[in-house]
Amino acid sequence: MGETLFAYGTLQPGLAPTAMRDVVERFRPVGRATVRGKLYHLGAYPGLVLEPDAGLVHGQVLEMPDDPLLWRRLDSYEGFAPDAPERSLFRRVRCSARRADGTEVQCWTYVYNGDVRRAATIPSGAWYPDRATDPAPQPEAPLASSPRRPVIGLTMSSFERSPDRYDLAMDYATAVERAGGLPWPLPFRSDLSLIPEFVDRLDGILFTGGDDLDPALYGEKRHPGSEPIHPDRQRFELALIAEVERRQTPALGVCLGCQLMNVYRGGSLIQFLPDQQRDSKLEHRKLEDNSRRHVVKLEPGTRLAQAVARPEITVNTRHKQAVARPGRGLRVIAQAPDGVVEAIEDPSLPFFMAVQWHPENLSDQPEHLAPFKLLVESARRAASARTPQSQRVSADQ
Repeated sequence: MGETLFAYGTLQPGLAPTAMRDVVERFRPVGRATVRGKLYHLGAYPGLVLEPDAGLVHGQVLEMPDDPLLWRRLDSYEGFAPDAPERSLFRRVRCSARRADGTEVQCWTYVYNGDVRRAATIPSGAWYPDRATDPAPQPEAPLASSPRRPVIGLTMSSFERSPDRYDLAMDYATAVERAGGLPWPLPFRSDLSLIPEFVDRLDGILFTGGDDLDPALYGEKRHPGSEPIHPDRQRFELALIAEVERRQTPALGVCLGCQLMNVYRGGSLIQFLPDQQRDSKLEHRKLEDNSRRHVVKLEPGTRLAQAVARPEITVNTRHKQAVARPGRGLRVIAQAPDGVVEAIEDPSLPFFMAVQWHPENLSDQPEHLAPFKLLVESARRAASARTPQSQRVSADQ
């Protein structure tokens, strides 16, 4: 016998959807079998969690052709990324399946990698919804999906080499995911009249990095060392931040996002840091050195300092502009050793905070994931406040 698969859901012969029927037709059924675990009702498909002391989950052992392409299709269908199993929807793992004659067969199977705390179990351990003679099992409780991740809007840049394309560094989305949010990129060439509809669907927003704002916004002429932002992006984000503030939607700014928040509030910027007179000057620009780091001192008692849980943090740095005069209602909550402003916030709003460094590139470290967690948790509270009480009670049952 070659490689085998324990199938308990839509990969069983006779239950495959149209897109996978050609694959399943190549399986050779070996026989009915069971594994120890729990089966969860996830709507259109079930999810298996292996537990050695749990009940029996029923399925079939299938012999597989020796075909790497087939496995790639199966992995793709199940949302399994072999190079990143922790970020997969299902994971392919080895299990021991017991056949009707009592023999044990070592098989591959796909186990659910999501949150099952609010999903209903299938007490029978069998899932055959497409068989007229074997109706779908009734779950123990009304089907409830896993807790909904707050939707976080991400602003985008223009793509330098192709001006007709948007650009978004992947680390922003990764940081939002790690913090528990669902990233949703926002196209800045959209009609401004659509902004209320965008914000209707968002629980929070991340204003990302990019090129330099037009200094006419704060009454200055452009410095020759600046790099102008795409005018459509500037127009869109100024309208967007106005709508976000009107609704008190939780917002986090990074780099350009920090400068945008400040300028929107009537503040000004240092256009070119190397020209500024400072004691003990630091080089804040990247200058082709991704390893450049410096210390930032956090203002005690602020949400950021409490989340980081230390008075200082070591940050990356690649900016030539920074906050000069803080805008209305904003306070400085972090500074570099040379006095450059590294973070601001409006403490009167549920969450309106910005940092000058790039924590998205370091979000595998708890102290740099902290700003994104603050955003996502604030967005979660905002989403809960908008949900009618009756819906919240139903979802929690």
